[in-house]
Formats: sequence, structure tokens, C-alpha cells
Amino acid sequence: MLAPLMLLIFINDLDEEINSHISKFADDIKIFKEVRNSADCSQLQPDLDKLVLWAQKWQMEFNVDKCKVMHVGNTDDSSTYYIKGSELTNVSCKKD
Repeated sequence: MLAPLMLLIFINDLDEEINSHISKFADDIKIFKEVRNSADCSQLQPDLDKLVLWAQKWQMEFNVDKCKVMHVGNTDDSSTYYIKGSELTNVSCKKD
């Protein structure tokens, strides 16, 4: 019963200085932002970089192979995002 509490305390500062929305559940993190233009795209990548710096500070690693970018909506967003130099796989979820 103590392990979940310890994890929450450990990752409590994860979202400091992150401008995007972030969702934390156990060892799963989701970062999301409404992207309407290229300026929104350029704001998301620095947040990903900050998460990587946080992980390095605490000697943790993101499993980049499990990290994905999901686009929801009608627009065809061709933005590319990276974690530690690796391009993230895009997953589309088109609205009709």
C-alpha cells in the first residue's frame, strides 16, 4: 500500500514548468495540447524535452518505443515530435 503513495510523491514535480496538459496515472504519463497552428506545435516539443530532462535528473528512462503521438480531429497534422532524438510514431484518429 505504501508503494503507490511513494510513486506519487516521487513524480509529483514532473509537471513543473510544463505548459501542456499532463495526465499521470501510476507509471503512465500523457501530455496533450490542442494544436491549431504551427505555434502550438512548436510549444509542445519543448514540453517533451522538459520531461526528458526530468527523467534524466531522476535517473529514469522513457520507453521511446511505447511513446506515440495521437492526432484527433479533421485536420491532417504532419507535425513531427521527438524524444531523445527519436521520432515518435503518429497514430491518427479522424473525426467524421
